[in-house]
Amino acid sequence: MPFKKDRPLQFMLTLYIVVFVFFALKPVDYLEWWFLSLPSAIMIACMMIFYRKGRLTNLSYLSVLVFLILNTLGAHYTYALCPVGEWMKGTFGFIRNNYDRLVYLAFGLLISIPVMEILYRRFRLRYIEACFLAVFIIVALCALNSLTEMLIAAVSRSQQLFILTQAQGDIWDSQRDTAMGLLGAALNMGYCIFVKIRRNQRIHMVKVSK
Repeated sequence: MPFKKDRPLQFMLTLYIVVFVFFALKPVDYLEWWFLSLPSAIMIACMMIFYRKGRLTNLSYLSVLVFLILNTLGAHYTYALCPVGEWMKGTFGFIRNNYDRLVYLAFGLLISIPVMEILYRRFRLRYIEACFLAVFIIVALCALNSLTEMLIAAVSRSQQLFILTQAQGDIWDSQRDTAMGLLGAALNMGYCIFVKIRRNQRIHMVKVSK
């Protein structure tokens, strides 16, 4: 379907542009805003590439949209100062702003859907293989993002400020963030496999091309 006739995707893209422009106004720190917005730009570019090769389901695009909005909100407040995390901190008694952990969990839950769909429908892997590989890909992406943050902190002129705003003094921040991404992806892909089995569908079969 040509993009100019794809109303659901047009609506989702327009909604994200509005949200992005709104939160691009006066962020807490412009340098960190650019850095934290980079994953969103990369994700949109990947969606554009795969759209040319074949449209994904609305569920996949909606999952990406929700994550992009969550990341855009975090980038505006540099994550460590996000009001949602401050509310969680006061409500549940956390010692740090855990909005970053929430977004990593959401990344695993949400982005595993389009990743699995691409593997299953485009690369025609077996369903169970696509689900397991989607989990591994999510973990790899989370670890790569954490390593990038560590590299930026190492070369940053304001190294201490970056560590305080991103890791918030937690020396195991990268490992815990990656673990949250793993948890989200494992829960979602495990649920997908469970649903397939309950519907008596064969998870070892490949997607039949139309």
